[in-house]
Amino acid sequence: MKKSQWLTLISILLVLFIAVLSIVNVEPVKINFIFTTVQWPLILVIIGSALLGALTVISVTWVRMFKEKSAIKQNEKFLKEQKIANASSRSEINKIKNAEKEKI
Repeated sequence: MKKSQWLTLISILLVLFIAVLSIVNVEPVKINFIFTTVQWPLILVIIGSALLGALTVISVTWVRMFKEKSAIKQNEKFLKEQKIANASSRSEINKIKNAEKEKI
């Protein structure tokens, strides 16, 4: 199986697991925030927690991909500059070799 297929399979299993937990746990629970307390069904707490976790993972992954993309662009720019400098150096070397051959 390809990596993407494994990720899809794991994602489906995780969603099914969360769904089963949510169906089994429907009783209301108290949620204490800093300034208030609310009572929500446990199903909403489980799904909300899973969604917040997924959002966190996606955000961290997006930031990492953005940094890697920037690094790749910088490296490609540096490589291009080095290729130009290399070609210039080779040209100078060839000129010097040709000048030495003409002297002989």
